[in-house]
Amino acid sequence: MSQVDIHPSARLADNVRIMGALSLGANVQVGANVTFYPNVHIGAGTRIMAGAVIGRPPIRAGTTNRPISLGDETVRIGAHCVISPNAVLYTNLRIGNNVLVGDLASVREGCQLADDTVVGCGTTLMHGVEIGARSRIHNLAFIVGGCRIEADVFIAGQVGSVNDNEVYLKRFGLVPFRIDPPRIRRFAVVGANATLSAGIEVGRGAIVAPGAVVTRDVPAWTVVAGVPARHMRDIPTEDRQAILRKFGLADEASA
Repeated sequence: MSQVDIHPSARLADNVRIMGALSLGANVQVGANVTFYPNVHIGAGTRIMAGAVIGRPPIRAGTTNRPISLGDETVRIGAHCVISPNAVLYTNLRIGNNVLVGDLASVREGCQLADDTVVGCGTTLMHGVEIGARSRIHNLAFIVGGCRIEADVFIAGQVGSVNDNEVYLKRFGLVPFRIDPPRIRRFAVVGANATLSAGIEVGRGAIVAPGAVVTRDVPAWTVVAGVPARHMRDIPTEDRQAILRKFGLADEASA
């Protein structure tokens, strides 16, 4: 018999489906029509809103090229999070404290969300995405599998990303499966409707302008724009220093 451990102060609305082992901490609130797959652990004060699905396993239909791994098949959500209506969270997740996942968001298996992160409405995080503390991803963004987003990053709405430059042959199984996701360094900003190509790095404190198509690395503390994205200017020294001072960091440019 799977263990279900629900704190006496937790509150569950109507038609909550529990499919296996579940633990709910103190003052957890669960809305109507929520589904919990097995091995889900929810921290104190977290709110799971109506229609959310927590712990969904990935299921192949025989048509995908990517190997699927379930990992340790557990979901751990920290304290004082909000999982909004109709969000779907897959298995093998680690979500920190004070995290907001928006309406209709999809968070795939293997993702890790650090404390104080935001995932906007309708956003998709594909498999194995890692998001650093205090980073924010706005509505309808598509973050490709394996992407690494460091702390204090801002990604605007409808940003797209790519992790594969060999899909022309790979979709037929003609080359080995591998991915080369982008990486976004700390303090970077990616503007609305920008596209990040496979294998690129957006450097520390850099800005990608709205609508840009990034096909090569963006140096730290620079601004790029256009299709393909090109260097426009450097971040003003006083802006860079203000950000670094806020976090108690030295200015590497003057070190």
